[in-house]
Amino acid sequence: MAASSTVGDTMQPPRELLQRRSDALELLRSETAAWLATGDADGPHLVPLLFHHNGEVLTFATFANSRTVTNVAATARARAAIGHPYDVVMIDGTMKVIEPDAIDPAVADAFASLLRGGPDPRHTPGFVYLQLTPTRLQAWRSFAELGDRTLMQSGQWLV
Repeated sequence: MAASSTVGDTMQPPRELLQRRSDALELLRSETAAWLATGDADGPHLVPLLFHHNGEVLTFATFANSRTVTNVAATARARAAIGHPYDVVMIDGTMKVIEPDAIDPAVADAFASLLRGGPDPRHTPGFVYLQLTPTRLQAWRSFAELGDRTLMQSGQWLV
């Protein structure tokens, strides 16, 4: 049987770091859903949320009274996982809560375009935006890439 050449194949050589950075940015442009993790003294909290990436921050929206918002208000930290196990981007960063009347209109419009008729946070009582500013970004497609998975540290690209 011939060796597989699919994405995520552990037999594939690791991508060059600049290629991995480019691929990670493309994934942030093309994907619209992430798993967002926050935490508190009671432990971790993980939810799937839509997001918009404007090249600098990831914007999410959720209920103002959610555990996610409570955790962000307390810690200002979060982790987002985007992709799937064979092509993942993990982003750790600082996160802030933004009221709908304070969001950049261009970001709000871009986020609303993801909703497919769902409630626009600008016009839905009880919703707020969350913005994640990356401080660390990791990306990998296979076991061979795990050693060099950190592409951004302390908010600065390493490649």
